[in-house]
Amino acid sequence: MPASGRSRRGASPRVDFIELHILHHASEGPLYGLWMIEELARHGYAVNASHLYPRFHRLARQGYVSRRDVVVDGKLRKYYRATRQGRAYLARQKDRLVELVSEALSPEELAEAQRRRRRRDTGGREPRRRGRVARSRP
Repeated sequence: MPASGRSRRGASPRVDFIELHILHHASEGPLYGLWMIEELARHGYAVNASHLYPRFHRLARQGYVSRRDVVVDGKLRKYYRATRQGRAYLARQKDRLVELVSEALSPEELAEAQRRRRRRDTGGREPRRRGRVARSRP
């Protein structure tokens, strides 16, 4: 493999889950660094600006995100949004991730992971089921 860390076919064998997380949220709408640091912390990543901004810069160099500078409360805030190329890259990586997860996790492990995520997303409460509610007769 060349010193660049890329295979000869141009696809990097290394996946940066933080970058994928950034692209996921940047494809949903504009985001800025502090919000992303707090979001990553919710998922167990301990990152700070010195970890995050090099990733934003790398994603921008690769054409996966665009940046827009906005002054908020007298301070410059950098908003990042996924480009069409970034959304396409994210879709390819999600396909690879699905392939890995479907091979690495049993159906039971996957179901448990989904339950943990629902509990995390609902603050520990079980989500309410949708659909008709059975009512007892008087």
